[in-house]
Amino acid sequence: MSSRQNVSWTQRHRLGQILKEADSGVYRPHHPFVALRIRGPLETGALERAWLRLQERHPVLLCGFDLGDFTWRLDAPAGATGIVLATSATDDPADAVHRMERLADAPFDFAHGPLARLVLLPRPGETLFALVLDHLVGDFWSLDLLMSDLTAFYAEELGHAAEPLPPVRLPYPEQVREQNAYLDSAAGRRVLDRLSERLRTIGPVPETRFAGFSGAAHAGYDRTGLVRADFGGDLTRAVFSCARGFRMTPWAFIHAAVHRALYGLSDQPSIGTTLMTANRESATVHQTVGFLASKVVVGTRRDDGATTAEFLRGFQQAMMDALDTMAVPWPRLIAHMDPEAFGCHARVPYISFNPQNATMRRWLGDWRFVDCEASPLELAGSTPDAAVVISLTEADGNIEVSLYHRTDWYPAEAVEGLWRATEQTLRDWVREAGAGDVAP
Repeated sequence: MSSRQNVSWTQRHRLGQILKEADSGVYRPHHPFVALRIRGPLETGALERAWLRLQERHPVLLCGFDLGDFTWRLDAPAGATGIVLATSATDDPADAVHRMERLADAPFDFAHGPLARLVLLPRPGETLFALVLDHLVGDFWSLDLLMSDLTAFYAEELGHAAEPLPPVRLPYPEQVREQNAYLDSAAGRRVLDRLSERLRTIGPVPETRFAGFSGAAHAGYDRTGLVRADFGGDLTRAVFSCARGFRMTPWAFIHAAVHRALYGLSDQPSIGTTLMTANRESATVHQTVGFLASKVVVGTRRDDGATTAEFLRGFQQAMMDALDTMAVPWPRLIAHMDPEAFGCHARVPYISFNPQNATMRRWLGDWRFVDCEASPLELAGSTPDAAVVISLTEADGNIEVSLYHRTDWYPAEAVEGLWRATEQTLRDWVREAGAGDVAP
């Protein structure tokens, strides 16, 4: 990397948000992170050498941005940084966690870099660990790559033999150049125009107001809530079975139930939700650290007379239409359809759907520090942009549900009502299909 280049549309959207945050004096961190409790003889010196090697392998972590012309300062990377060794003011474990949260949320130097930090806070019997990125240079897939590389380098620094790491076939700056060239091409413009026409009545940020909406014009990012639920084994098995009968993935089946529930809780003629996508289908980007993740908009129209089978076929078609245009990143669509919303945080309440199946869960998080045991460290994360983020995780024959919500728009009671309606829809569909006994 030796010269500046134009940023991606996704990076430009985030940089616009950062500039507006600077004007308002309120920073809203968008920092993917891994946070762990590590017990055992963690060798800080070896870990720091591994961390320096990691930054050398993935130099995008070191490069800042020109906030005037939105170019990427690949020609002026920051120097690799050492580990941030933290302390807490008291022996209270809660104080140590709060200290880690503050360090995870601390702003980066966007103009000069670096845009990643590794934080350790030693405590009696354990070390608190956090690897933190800004979204400008990494997503959650990137975090897994970084952790896998870091633990491999750490083992080597301790003298253990290790297999060579796979090559980074398409570094992030090259991926950005290829994506920008496609979006500027005639083929890319045709896809953008087709996508815009399909979403003409829904919009790129699909406003959704269901029962319990507060009516607030704006929602603060410092006021968020979390509603948790789970399917239980019986409903999980029944949903998987029923989805197969309709030739759907269980995640699409559940997503469809969310749409059906929203029609019952609102009078909207159409419903749009965003679906998180990793955009890692090509093997060329499996080792790429970068902000490749995006969203697609899944839009359906109200048809109260549709049978379950007809509704699900319509939803499947809407899903295929959305995924068919995945090459257009969501911020590019926003810039095209609603330029005033580009580079801004969401100004309307929308709903985002984010499933994680067992295969992905097994693939993510298989990290081992030599002679140590690691467990998750719960830290408050970045606040959601959506009014409601529905996150599903498959684990041990169950589906766990986390609904993050911005309370100025939707209080917990409204979000709980949405999930009750979604779950009831699933139970109704399962009973209708004869897929199992799923009594509450």
